Amino acid sequence: MRLWTSGRRTAALRTLLVSLLAASGGSAVPALADVLKIGGTGGGLATIQLLVQEFKKSRANVTPEVPPSLGSTGGIKAVLAGALDVAVSSRPLKAEERSKGAVEHEYGRTPFVFTTTPSTKASGLTAAQLADIYSGKTTTWPDGRQIRLVLRPVGDSDTDLVKSISPEVAKALTAAEKRPGMTFALTDQESAENTEKIPGALGTSTLAQLLTEKRALKVLDFNGVKPSVETMRNGRYPYYKRMFLVIGPRASATAREFAAFVQSPAARGVLARVGYWVVEPKPGR
Repeated sequence: MRLWTSGRRTAALRTLLVSLLAASGGSAVPALADVLKIGGTGGGLATIQLLVQEFKKSRANVTPEVPPSLGSTGGIKAVLAGALDVAVSSRPLKAEERSKGAVEHEYGRTPFVFTTTPSTKASGLTAAQLADIYSGKTTTWPDGRQIRLVLRPVGDSDTDLVKSISPEVAKALTAAEKRPGMTFALTDQESAENTEKIPGALGTSTLAQLLTEKRALKVLDFNGVKPSVETMRNGRYPYYKRMFLVIGPRASATAREFAAFVQSPAARGVLARVGYWVVEPKPGR
């Protein structure tokens, strides 16, 4: 089990940002070549790689560079510093980031899901059951196997989304965060990997991450509803992540072309196949 603290998270992001700046020659201005540097939240990187493959059908000379997960904030910082051309974020920009010239586009929404190993004898959870699990009142699955929580750091978008389910869930998760011996995962990939390998694990992910990374995980129904693009679209399943593409004020021509491509019918077709609801752009936008 690995415990990630907020200090270690900040240090990891700083190290990756410095590495990216070094790789770009220390310049704050992205190269105008056809190298496309893309990074950010881990759960969106596999999707972006699929979009780049589609983009390359008309721009074969584009070479993508995708570093390991920086997180949404780390990716946005790297774009503003010129170390990345494009950032992938699971949150909208903050006012301060917009004031520095960052521009965002929401490219899709994907169901936020609770996951466990395929061998776990459970098919779903309710909010009340989830609160009991996080509080420690319920410690086993229906088959008697111990429930082992895989948590995300305090302040992470997954953590905040879970806490938004209900005051009872928020209170119980806050208590779980303080219990000794909890497993915390810094990135979306680490969360999925831990949930895959720990018997009886309970973690969080998105439908898009599971499909694009081909994860061996079971998606649990929640409050009697199966998470899917359709149940999210019609409002029966209200838990989802909004995914954004972010470019900076000095974005290269290639970065701007890619950002425009992600809004194209070809890109929307890719997204629809891997667990996203793509809201059609409004006329004139």
